[in-house]
Formats: sequence, structure tokens, C-alpha cells
Amino acid sequence: ALPFVPYELDDIIKRQDQPTDKRGVFPGREWLDRDFTRDRLESSVRQTTPNILHIATHGEFVPTNPRTSYFVLGDGTSYPISQVQYLRNLRNIHLVVLSACETALGGPDRNGLEIAGISSYFLGDPSKAKSVLASLWKVNDPATSLLMSEFYQNLNQGMSKSQAMRQVQLKLINSKLTIQDAANRAGARPYSPNQKRPKPLSHPYYWAPFVLIGNSQ
Repeated sequence: ALPFVPYELDDIIKRQDQPTDKRGVFPGREWLDRDFTRDRLESSVRQTTPNILHIATHGEFVPTNPRTSYFVLGDGTSYPISQVQYLRNLRNIHLVVLSACETALGGPDRNGLEIAGISSYFLGDPSKAKSVLASLWKVNDPATSLLMSEFYQNLNQGMSKSQAMRQVQLKLINSKLTIQDAANRAGARPYSPNQKRPKPLSHPYYWAPFVLIGNSQ
């Protein structure tokens, strides 16, 4: 389980059935935990104008056999990344956010040839998405939740995708917040990492893993 994903989605999604909710910034639909199924993922992509597809889950890149790389659905089953080629209407998506571990990671196969990571399957031709925001290593749950919240706030203010991420990173670099502060925001449950002094969010581990690939506007 990723305990801070619900807080992440609360900050992103403006629910039409809750008009007094002031936290979310973009209208959308949410499939959380066991509601996040293969059918719902694929039906969401088939919408006419989804614009943004945000997937917050575990991912696993398999360099020796990249087509078996996957991310995890809400029932614990894997969604093979090779199935992305069958998702229709990806061309209508301006941004795919893979808020998960190692989704931008690539590497050499057994023959030493460089191969692309999970994110590349969402890109590559006019039928695919315009851009992907993905990660280079195993990310921290509460820190990523905060980073994504700030990223979408910046997008909502009219920044380009690249500007929005740059401003989040600069904010964390220059902040004195700790991982404990990230966990305690918005009434989230107490977070007790196995360390005497929580690391500051200015550490690159927290702000540097996410990279934007494709159209930056």
C-alpha cells in the first residue's frame, strides 16, 4: 500500500460531487485501491479528452526483458507495460504522470544495447501521449505526494509542464521542510521513518527523481 496516494489525489482532483472541496485543482475521476482495475484504466483512456492521465502506483522496470516491465493495479495484479500499445486515444493525452518507482529508468539489455524504460511505451508516435513525467529511482511516498501536489498547483497557475516541475524542485531545494513535514501536511497520518533526524526535502533524493520526457509545454 502507498498510504499517501489518497492525499496526493485529494490535492489534484476537483470532485464534481463535492463543490465545496477547495483542495483539488483539476476536474477528474479517481480510481483508488481496488477500484483501480484494468478495465477502468482502459476505459478512462478511451474518453474523448482525458488530457492528463495520473497513475500513482508501484512500477518495476525489468532491464533483461523490458516488455515484461509493469506497474501494479489496485487488486495487486500487474499491468504489463507492453499492453500500453493497445490503449486507445493516448493521442488525446497531453501528459501522463507516472507517480511510481523507476518509471523513467532505462538500461542495457544482455547484449549491451540501451533500452528505454516504462515511460517510453506511452510515447513515440502521433498515436501516443504528448509527454510523460516519470521517475529515475525508488521514490519516497510522502515526499512524492507533496511534490505532485505542488506540481499540479503550478500547472493550474498557467505554467508550462517544464516550468511547473522546475519551480517545485527549486522550492524544495530552498526549503527547510523535512520528510516529517511532508507527511504531516493536510492532516495526514503521523510518519515515523526509521531515523533519528528526518532528512530535509532539499536533499536530491526527494526532488530530483522526476523527469519530463516529450513536449514540455
